[in-house]
Amino acid sequence: MFKGNKKFVYIFCGIFAVVIAVQYFLPKPTNWSRTYLSKDKAPFGCFAIYNLMENVYSKSYKINNKTLYNLNNEQNKKTSLVLVNDNISFNKNDIRSLFEFLNKGNTVFISANLFNGAIADTFHIKTDQNYADYFESVDSLIKKEGIKIKLAACNYKKTSFSYSRVASSAYFRNFDSTRFKVLADLGKDKACLIVGNVGKGKLYLMTVPDVFGNYFIVNDPNRKFVYAMLSLIKNDELVWDEYYKTYNVTNYSFIKFVLENDSLYAAYLLIIFILIFYMIFEGRRRQRAIPIIEPPRNSTLEFINVVGHVYYNSKNHQSIAAEKIKFFYEGVRRKFNVNTNQINDEFLNEISVLSGIEKKLIRQLFVYCEKLKEPVEITENELIELNRQIHNFNKNSLR
Repeated sequence: MFKGNKKFVYIFCGIFAVVIAVQYFLPKPTNWSRTYLSKDKAPFGCFAIYNLMENVYSKSYKINNKTLYNLNNEQNKKTSLVLVNDNISFNKNDIRSLFEFLNKGNTVFISANLFNGAIADTFHIKTDQNYADYFESVDSLIKKEGIKIKLAACNYKKTSFSYSRVASSAYFRNFDSTRFKVLADLGKDKACLIVGNVGKGKLYLMTVPDVFGNYFIVNDPNRKFVYAMLSLIKNDELVWDEYYKTYNVTNYSFIKFVLENDSLYAAYLLIIFILIFYMIFEGRRRQRAIPIIEPPRNSTLEFINVVGHVYYNSKNHQSIAAEKIKFFYEGVRRKFNVNTNQINDEFLNEISVLSGIEKKLIRQLFVYCEKLKEPVEITENELIELNRQIHNFNKNSLR
């Protein structure tokens, strides 16, 4: 498309490079997305708490990128599973695997604003969240006083942990009180942390996952609240879940990466507009009309006719007979699956049975062929007789 217009290629590449460079060196806005990923250093990533937990709350530490079913089948020792996300929506298979995991004496800590699906139905969970601050800017929410969390533990009864309005303020409006008890709340009748025994294990549910974010861990005194919660779930092995995240990196595509990166997205749009512009103004045909090329003719019959005339005019009957016999023997080997190197009674009997022709005629044909294979000059009549016998054989043969 760009043939003969290399200057456009250079211009497009130059503009493309400039756009990417400008976007790359521009100050990047803070990403306030609630990813809760262990490698995310954004305010609501969990890079800080993930790295602080290692060698503190368990003997071994690992990340889970599989379903609860696979995790349950792989675990052989006492394990604590920590799952932090903005919402949790388990299906029936996940709930079944969760119960099996807990029945082994393991511990599960789940923190989310919303509990939906099978987990909400199983434990009669309903949560409420404050959406009044949804349209306010993050800067204004940081400066406003928000939730206060109080732990029910004796050594924390006189202590409350205050968070700004930028932190989510969800709480349990309803839960199975016969199975769970309250460990922390946001005020009267607003439980935010509950615990219940399931089989031999313990299940902790929490409605304020933002407290695990980097923003409330790094240089923030309220990180003691997270430490106090994690101290409840000590076990031989601690597993940090990444599979049930909304921003699951295993589902991250190249197109999604381009669209979420400002510089690449701007360059992507620029390429599309430039290509459309070029096709409108420079994409019209510039070469002469393409000539019609006749397809090649099938000259096989003409070639055979020429070769036949060459053989006929040369009067070399012995050579023609040798080629004829050679071709005939090849056909016999292919049709009857026999060896034509030795012409004996066994061979003639087999050909007679398979072809349905009398053995006398078979013997006559092959004896005549063997005779003409001798390097002696033969007449035109002998050549015609050879052709007649071979033709009769092929015509009367059952194969």
